[in-house]
Amino acid sequence: MAPRQLTLTTRGAVALAVAPVSALAGAVLGAEELVLLSLALVTMVMGGFVQSAYRVARARTNWRVTLELTPGEAEVGGQIAMVVTLAAAGRGGSVPTWLEDPQQGWVRVRRRSAPAAGSRPRLPNPASAVRVPQLESGASAQFRFAAPTEARGVFTRSGLRLWCSDSFGFVAQLVAQGPSATITVHPVPVAVGLGEDLLRGEWSAQENQFAAVSRPKRDSFGDFAGLRPYIRGDRLRLLYWPALARTGELVVRDFEDAGPHRVHVVADVRPILGTAGAERVLAAVAGVGLQVLAQGSVLEFSTTTGEQMAIGPGPLGGLALLRVLAGLELVPVAPTARRGVRRRRRGPPTPGQREFHAVAGTPLVVTTTVGARALPDALGFAHLVLAP
Repeated sequence: MAPRQLTLTTRGAVALAVAPVSALAGAVLGAEELVLLSLALVTMVMGGFVQSAYRVARARTNWRVTLELTPGEAEVGGQIAMVVTLAAAGRGGSVPTWLEDPQQGWVRVRRRSAPAAGSRPRLPNPASAVRVPQLESGASAQFRFAAPTEARGVFTRSGLRLWCSDSFGFVAQLVAQGPSATITVHPVPVAVGLGEDLLRGEWSAQENQFAAVSRPKRDSFGDFAGLRPYIRGDRLRLLYWPALARTGELVVRDFEDAGPHRVHVVADVRPILGTAGAERVLAAVAGVGLQVLAQGSVLEFSTTTGEQMAIGPGPLGGLALLRVLAGLELVPVAPTARRGVRRRRRGPPTPGQREFHAVAGTPLVVTTTVGARALPDALGFAHLVLAP
């Protein structure tokens, strides 16, 4: 929606709100000064409309606003520079103008239907704006700011607005508007010490019996690697009969898997962990996921809120993972679940748990100490990674 072309500033709104109160108080108390004050305020506001209309007629269509982000994404607490360039043409540069604060007005992008908080346009406030110097025709001014990176997420901001107002700052008129901007703030990856066998997805029957039974070895790819004990689900034509005749045990021929290794990672972001705990989990998932991709394995990522995706190794695999983690939304923390858990809940599942379904063969579950004490039975077979 395009911003309003003419509006009161915060100062003007306060003046119009004070004027009737001052007039009423002057009439009740018999104080002529208060009545005169109210008349003066109304007169200045009306005069502001006339003066700002004259100024905007000279400045409109003669200004250009551009915004450049370098870079467009960073980790939490990192630096994203916003370079705003204002270019004037004709008589527009001689009109007093001011630019609204670029560090305010950022709204988190949400995929849910609920409207984002803070998305309602606010009244322009000259007191918190950036004064633009008067420029000659064809000249430009450049300003540098820092984008907000205090929290993880994908944030957007509507186009920066350039305003002109009257001498008292009661009425503002829109002069020009720049393009919208979007930034991505990733979690800071936390290094977690895991063995290479876990990161490559090579699971033996002793380490992860569930994964071994549910995913039998394939026999159509790879080179012969040796013999191994029979696992239910293996094809009978792989049986090595001489070993059966000698020892009486079922042994099959094993082949190296020529396809990519796959590692399943589940991020525990249930409301029971709280917002801080869930953010620590995502930071640990980032660290584990980057290690998995560095090993050349495929990362199969899911969350306890129902998100599922697969990310392959490659030059852009790590960046894809960080962008996915930046866009994840957390379920609001229930008031009764802000502190530690004494016993496992047996009642109806929380909204985050209701959408979750277990991924067959999941070997890694990243959670916190609180989350581990209330882990669903569907993930009881998994290898736990506690976020620091």
